[in-house]
Amino acid sequence: MRSLQRPRRASGAGPASGLAVSRREMLVGGIGAGALIALPDLSLSGRFGVRSGGSAASGSSVSRFVLLYGVPDSATPAGGSVAAAMSPASKSAALPAAKSVAATLAAPPVSSPDQSAVALVTVDSVADGATVTLTLVDSATAAVQKQGSVTVTGIPDGTSILPKPVFAPGTTTIAVVLAVTEPSDKRLVTKKDPRTGAAIPMQAVTWTSHHELAYFDTSTGDFTGPFSLGNAPALGLTTVAANGSDLFVWSTAEPQPISAAQKRKGSWTPPLPWVSAFPLGSAKARLSVPSPGPWPSSEPAVTLASGDVARLVNGRTVQVSSARTGEVTQTTIAPLAEIRAKPSAVTMESRADGTLFITKPGIGQAVIADPSDSFRVTAQVSYPVPAAPLGAPSSKAALSPDGATLYVVGGRKTGGIAAYDVATGKLAGTYSSGRPYFGLYQLASGTLLTVSPGNPRLEFFSQELSPLGTVTTSLQVSAVY
Repeated sequence: MRSLQRPRRASGAGPASGLAVSRREMLVGGIGAGALIALPDLSLSGRFGVRSGGSAASGSSVSRFVLLYGVPDSATPAGGSVAAAMSPASKSAALPAAKSVAATLAAPPVSSPDQSAVALVTVDSVADGATVTLTLVDSATAAVQKQGSVTVTGIPDGTSILPKPVFAPGTTTIAVVLAVTEPSDKRLVTKKDPRTGAAIPMQAVTWTSHHELAYFDTSTGDFTGPFSLGNAPALGLTTVAANGSDLFVWSTAEPQPISAAQKRKGSWTPPLPWVSAFPLGSAKARLSVPSPGPWPSSEPAVTLASGDVARLVNGRTVQVSSARTGEVTQTTIAPLAEIRAKPSAVTMESRADGTLFITKPGIGQAVIADPSDSFRVTAQVSYPVPAAPLGAPSSKAALSPDGATLYVVGGRKTGGIAAYDVATGKLAGTYSSGRPYFGLYQLASGTLLTVSPGNPRLEFFSQELSPLGTVTTSLQVSAVY
């Protein structure tokens, strides 16, 4: 992959010889600027004594926190960047102070299968390469459980490392896939300004990506690896999933330049994605087979009760890769097959009973599908398309743990939130002040939390959709854990 950048000019100086903005500096201005803040859970009763992973209890207890991930309005996130305002009904309760958990994360946090912990990854440049640090944080208390680091060496200055962690259910292993993108062939070229015709000096760089694997042990805090897969040149983006024995990685070779003759003949075809299964702790694939398109990006992927892994592609089709052979089968979910021009933040989550909860807000559909029965749709709810069906947070709907109620952000015209009876698909309740919400989550306490683009960015609601309180924060929230 090549990029062109205009060299930075110092005051009174000519063109600089180095890059104007390094790839790492660009990432720090985007995904690398992510921060995680712990906010007290404004529970329905106004009490905060909730044990880690449990329900409210008397006696010795800890304050339950909500973990917020996003990008701060300011360049430097601070622990005081979250402030809470209690609703009148809850003013008698003392709200514990919010606190900063981490800053400049290299990737969005990932929750454990049982939602009890969150894995955070940071990347720091060191003299001999880059150090990748994984921190395991308790979801309820925001306390650090384990932390470990591994260093990637033998890489040139300016190399970008984008990590993607995934928990292996039923084990103490977190696999981390590292997309390592190295710069090469730096050279000065000239480009013509289309407005003036003047020649402008530009710095050209070729970027080449490959992948490495590392494994973190949550019981000891130790890393093994990293192990290079030797698959350069590859696209940096991957999709990952894991079961109790293997790590599954979808990756794609980087398309190579084609000749004019190939273009005329139409003989060029884009490279297929491949799905590879690596025994946990190893970088030698047990199997590697072609997988149908599209190329991996940010599509949801989950581990099924059978141990097979599934990814949801094109917002409507579930592709299942056999854990034994890698063979790929795919099924289109009929209620999701409608295609509209407006893009949508599609989500897919595994439920405790083995079914999948899938939402497609761009067409106002939520379904529960049973993988053990050819993905038969066991429940379907239709709802008005929200004001922002695409973009962070991706969670526009939440299914209650018992599967009886679906909560969704309100439609474009009404805003607010709504509740639906899953058994009948009928509207069960609404609340709206006319304000649109961009995201919706149900917390472990049962409380509903909405996310807005402007302050107060966070609002708490009871399960009956009664307002509980609001929170003003300098964090542009992208996800809630």
